Amino acid sequence: MSVKLRRKKTAGEKISLYLDIYHNGKRQYDFLKLYLLKGTDSRIKATNKETLELAEMIRAKRQIEFQYSDHDIIPKFKRDADFVEYFKTLGQSKGASSTLWKATLNHLRTFTGGKLAFKNINERWLEKWQNYLLEKVSRNSAHTYQATIVAGLNRAVKDRILHTNPYDRVNKIKLEDTKMEFLTFDEIKQLSVTIPETERGKEVARMFLFGCFTGLSSANLETLTFGQIEGDTVNFFRTKTKTWQNVPLNETALSLIGETNNKEVTQIVFKVISRSHRRFLLKKWVKQAGIKKHLHFHLARHTFATQSLANGANLYTVSKLLGHKEIKTTQIYAKVIDEDKRKAVNAIPQLESMHFHNLNC
Repeated sequence: MSVKLRRKKTAGEKISLYLDIYHNGKRQYDFLKLYLLKGTDSRIKATNKETLELAEMIRAKRQIEFQYSDHDIIPKFKRDADFVEYFKTLGQSKGASSTLWKATLNHLRTFTGGKLAFKNINERWLEKWQNYLLEKVSRNSAHTYQATIVAGLNRAVKDRILHTNPYDRVNKIKLEDTKMEFLTFDEIKQLSVTIPETERGKEVARMFLFGCFTGLSSANLETLTFGQIEGDTVNFFRTKTKTWQNVPLNETALSLIGETNNKEVTQIVFKVISRSHRRFLLKKWVKQAGIKKHLHFHLARHTFATQSLANGANLYTVSKLLGHKEIKTTQIYAKVIDEDKRKAVNAIPQLESMHFHNLNC
């Protein structure tokens, strides 16, 4: 095993520094993004000396890491490193999930005071962390924040900061069943005949109803352009699964989009206003329609899924329409439909069981 500091001439007036690493029979190169300047004056010499000292420190550190790794030992500087700062850095690269990571980070900072060495993360600490979450947020939110920390610790194992994830030895917070709300077709119809009078109210209503007939998420509705509408199909990118999806548009969905001819491909379909103002307008609209449900854009997605299943679509098809990566994510909607079927059957007036005594003899 060897880690050597090497130099490479660049096209410009600089010399690039990189590590030539040979470990376990494999060679790899790690460019440090550090450069030596060409020249002989005292300022350039001083700058190059500092750069070389830094590069040598990195080389020595990397060699120690490999030596510890060969003996399955975590170096002290890694065990002493700050998990809070590490978690913050991970969250910055999470794209659509970054909001969740930021929320978890805020609780982590409050609970730890802003610093937590990796070596202090053990089963006892994790149990205290879970108790803190259960006191501060709902059980299901605590479960979600817990899962984010688990993901961070799993990454730390991959980065050879921890041998194993201590959460593997802790009883995790369980999700509790919550009632999934969705709109019935009669409720959708009631909303459609009580459209708000203001222009912004109409736009929010159009956007919401389009979600009910396509299952697009709030984020996809906000960024939807006319270029994504191809005939009777809408194409959209699911950030969570990092895949392009498409949903056929029925007559109602097409009418909600309106005329698409002579529209710029980059033009946004719905005139987006702030989310807080959208929530206000939805609340006002549902009250006007006389429906006692909390209206939000994810409810439109729930409605699309449950209405599709209730009207004969199979689970696999609905899963694909929603852009779910795994069919088990869609099964929660099937459970809702089954419960509604049970309620419908139980709602039928029942006969007295004693009348059947002679039939069963």
